[in-house]
Amino acid sequence: MPRLPPSPALEWSAEGVPRAPAFDDVYFSKSGGLAEAEAVFLAGTGLPDAWRNRDRFALCELGFGTGLNILAAWSAWKKTRLPHAILHISSIEAFPLARCDAARALAQFPEVGDLAEQLLARWPVRAYGAQRLWFPDDGFSLTLWTGDAERVLGGMRGSFDAWFWDGFAPARNETMWGEGIAREIARLSKPGARVASFTVAGGVRRALEAAGFGVEKKPGFGAKRERLEAVFAGAAPKSAEIYPYVSARPKRVAIVGVGIAGAAAAQSLMRRGVEVVVLDEARALGAGASGNPAGLVMPRLDRGDGPLTEFFLASYLAAVAAYEELGVLDACGVEERAGARDTEALVELLNDPPLPEDWFAAFGEGALHKRAGLVRPRTAIEAMLRSAHMMFEAQVGAIDQADDGWVLRAPDGRARLKADAVVLACGAALTRFAPARFIPIALSSGQIEWGAAAAPEHAITNGSYVAPFEGGVLFGATFDKAEQEAPASPSAESRAQNLEMLRAIAPEVGASIDASALNSRVSYRATTPDRAPVAGALPDAEAWLAQYADLAHGRAVQSDKPPPAHRGVYVLGGLGARGLTSGPLLGERLASEMLGEPQALSARTLDALHPARFLHRALKRR
Repeated sequence: MPRLPPSPALEWSAEGVPRAPAFDDVYFSKSGGLAEAEAVFLAGTGLPDAWRNRDRFALCELGFGTGLNILAAWSAWKKTRLPHAILHISSIEAFPLARCDAARALAQFPEVGDLAEQLLARWPVRAYGAQRLWFPDDGFSLTLWTGDAERVLGGMRGSFDAWFWDGFAPARNETMWGEGIAREIARLSKPGARVASFTVAGGVRRALEAAGFGVEKKPGFGAKRERLEAVFAGAAPKSAEIYPYVSARPKRVAIVGVGIAGAAAAQSLMRRGVEVVVLDEARALGAGASGNPAGLVMPRLDRGDGPLTEFFLASYLAAVAAYEELGVLDACGVEERAGARDTEALVELLNDPPLPEDWFAAFGEGALHKRAGLVRPRTAIEAMLRSAHMMFEAQVGAIDQADDGWVLRAPDGRARLKADAVVLACGAALTRFAPARFIPIALSSGQIEWGAAAAPEHAITNGSYVAPFEGGVLFGATFDKAEQEAPASPSAESRAQNLEMLRAIAPEVGASIDASALNSRVSYRATTPDRAPVAGALPDAEAWLAQYADLAHGRAVQSDKPPPAHRGVYVLGGLGARGLTSGPLLGERLASEMLGEPQALSARTLDALHPARFLHRALKRR
């Protein structure tokens, strides 16, 4: 399968209705697409009444198309939502439309023109995986998944209150309407969830009934005589997960650590109306890597189809969107030279790219990431934490469970704060907390340099990097093993190493630099053995190992108990050298779990990031 999703071929009617000749079907009714969306999908799922007086509502759509159904739901939500209520919509599309085509189609509906303009301004990138768009003024998030519907649904984690089933007609697109789809809809449905569709085809009705839905025919819209409504009468199936995924639904969260990980988690929680208190032992912002003057945001693109391939691509798209929204991204572009990876691998990615040409293209001796660039960490963190409560010089020595929450204590045992939930986002200090000591965190120190020089047009990376910065350049960074985090000073040896790397990747820049006038800074990175971050509920390691001891003997797990966890405690760390790129998505991933919302990463990718993976591997090695 190509790495880039297919674009649909379109034909346009005289009325401006797009048609997909591959499926011999139109995207919406000629007699009024918006009225059809309201009559078939909103009315068919009982909206807006179903979300009245609800703080949270989750809806999933099969067949995003032009986004018209989403605009209809969004418009109704704005008119009827409670203050601070959140609507989550997930939508799946196999053949994503270009922004210009969506704009042409949506121009026919001035009733939702203001919302269409906002959606088009944030139109998703043509790429596989999920992209989450937040419209915080309306308490609305839209998560767009690209790919085959059954495959995407099979990897989704979450539960939904309502479903819009809106693919092309079943006779022309059988893969969108099979029994497997209905089973996945049931798996992801809350008890009483409602499904609406324009079709009453017998195969669709039977598939839903077999999956546990009660199905009814209702009067149709326009030329269609009937439409379908269904209600889930079954119970949510028992989960076979061995990694803890625990919803705490907190009102107040304490975040330990004021780096990019903690700031991203804080921003994601505050979007949802959660009170956030951030604690750090530093005197002010700017300790650790967040004190570096700037850092690169760029993707790691892999040839495979593993869970981390999904994560690295999704995190890059999320980071660019997040920093552009905050106004802190200098999109100078990043040139990736072939020497930074196997030349054959880079050529293969250019021949079969995972991103469109306006994001990733051949350039010089390698490739150019056109939307990548520099972010000033401190500026980004300040923007993310604008509404958070901050506590500096507030080292946390222990966390103790108390009633339904957690007490954070100073090293001398004094209580600093009580919160409903805690996020440990404190880098290498994570293992100071006894329940988290099983997580293998390693340290490396990195020195960077910056100063006057002949700056390149784009940033250049080839293992190390150089980027245009404040009329000169910023370059580095070293990777030196560190036994423990301690005050560190820049060294002449590390500067010499950085200068050598600079002359290797950009000789013209290296020749123009005055080494004696350079500025230097050292910071620590926290990494894991598999170089993937750690994000998720903190397992109760001792209880987890006992419950799943059968894994050590190659036997199937017999326990149907939930995976043991320290309820209300979450971990976010091990971001390594890619913290600026992975931070925004990881913050969103954690907030979604804490509030019991649908995720924007597949289940296999969530598992690959979960702290319990190290317990699982430990048992497998026995």
